Amino acid sequence: MLKTKPAKGTIGFIMRDATDNKHFFRVYDGHGDFVDYDIMHYDMEVQILEDSAVFVEHGDNKYIDYSAKVLGYSDV
Repeated sequence: MLKTKPAKGTIGFIMRDATDNKHFFRVYDGHGDFVDYDIMHYDMEVQILEDSAVFVEHGDNKYIDYSAKVLGYSDV
């Protein structure tokens, strides 16, 4: 049986599995338990709230990473 519930307004974390590099969305409840959701939606709007996130451009590569300060490096 297919069960659905609206996801709009849900706060969670986009995470990457270290073994297969697949991304998923993790939602915590108030008790420290969580549910992981595979991401099937391919053009969902997101808002980055983390102060530690930065956009990085290195040659032709563009990605989001932790800031140099968080990683313990001086700014490049």
